[in-house]
Amino acid sequence: MNILVINDDGINSPSLWALAEALGRVGNVVVVAPDNQKSGSGSCVTMSGSFTVNEVPPRTPGVQAYAHSGMPCDCTSWGLRKLGTRNTHLVVSGINLGPNVGFDIPYSGTVMATLTSHLLRIPSVAVSLDIRSYKEEMRFDAASSIAGSLARCMDKGGMRTDAIININVPNIPLEQIKGILATKSAHLWYINLRRSATIIANSSDATSGRAERFKFEQGTDVWAINEGYISITPVRFEITANDLFPDISRCLQDLDFRIGGK
Repeated sequence: MNILVINDDGINSPSLWALAEALGRVGNVVVVAPDNQKSGSGSCVTMSGSFTVNEVPPRTPGVQAYAHSGMPCDCTSWGLRKLGTRNTHLVVSGINLGPNVGFDIPYSGTVMATLTSHLLRIPSVAVSLDIRSYKEEMRFDAASSIAGSLARCMDKGGMRTDAIININVPNIPLEQIKGILATKSAHLWYINLRRSATIIANSSDATSGRAERFKFEQGTDVWAINEGYISITPVRFEITANDLFPDISRCLQDLDFRIGGK
């Protein structure tokens, strides 16, 4: 099994190498990551100019590693050419330092870096760790372990792979994790919500009842990680809004518009 590992936090991120080490026990791993931090880059790609790719010493034995000057999506495209699309069996992005949930997903360099491989029908996984502060201890064991387990499952054909598998893991000791849940994406901006909740928690408004609005919908990715569960959300990006065809058809009948002046 050939596995391409990418991220948006850069080639020197310890979380990238924790993931590469876990996946190295499943298959042949090639790492292609940005040469510096590229968080929040979404599906941005390099359309003009040139980029550089340098092979770097791997921090995990038996892994090929490359630092790419472009965006996370550029790393994916280059990595797929390096391995060969037909010879790439799985693409895994992460481990991101921070959650990728709710409306934040389309802006995520971690999740959207897998869009190219997903559109090419290559099984794709994004892994994120729900850290609250860069000062806290980073616990990569659960995140890397679940990625390795899913890779084995996919290799055996035990899971459908026609969606990006978006994994979010609470940054708590392994023994405190309550379990793994299949979740839906929350309908909220989690980053802004967390900032607002922090402000309210540290002000007199914390006792006014306003904090009640920060209760999360059960069954969502945000709810799961806040309750101590690993969240797994299948993500698709459908371009056409098929449900709007009837509305558009009715509107077209009433348009005061003539083609060719007729």
